[in-house]
Amino acid sequence: MKKWIGLMIGLLALDQITKFLVATYEVNYSIIENFLHITYVRNLGLVFGFFQGATATHTFMLTAFAVIAVTVFGVLFFKNDFEDKRTRWYALALSLLIAGTLGNAIDRLFQPDHGVIDFIDFKGLGDLWTYIFNFADVYLNVGLAILFVDVFFLESKRKKEHE
Repeated sequence: MKKWIGLMIGLLALDQITKFLVATYEVNYSIIENFLHITYVRNLGLVFGFFQGATATHTFMLTAFAVIAVTVFGVLFFKNDFEDKRTRWYALALSLLIAGTLGNAIDRLFQPDHGVIDFIDFKGLGDLWTYIFNFADVYLNVGLAILFVDVFFLESKRKKEHE
């Protein structure tokens, strides 16, 4: 369990440090010309910038949702059997989900405008991908994908092996 908690802390630190640096220096930089850029933006809406112009009510609701999500993920995490190597994908998924949820919740709570700092920008994809995101968003999406695979494919295999 310690290594998974360490992973969560490391991922959360990476998310917060990169957001701090991008916001402090208002970075706008091309990493791979015509493809990958760092573009500093503040997301006052939901995931992928939907529903821009969040109000205090939105901020409260998103914060409440984050608290509920971290609580649910945390309960599932601490109920996990870490001795069983077959649950490592499940533990990874929950670690990513907790780190991602906390990363964006910290922004919502502590940024003056309650916006989330986003900066990863694939400008080179044109209209195919126009969203700007951050590491916490990556953790959430990858964590959800792994959780989906684990619950729908690996869990049934674990149950069969257990019987």
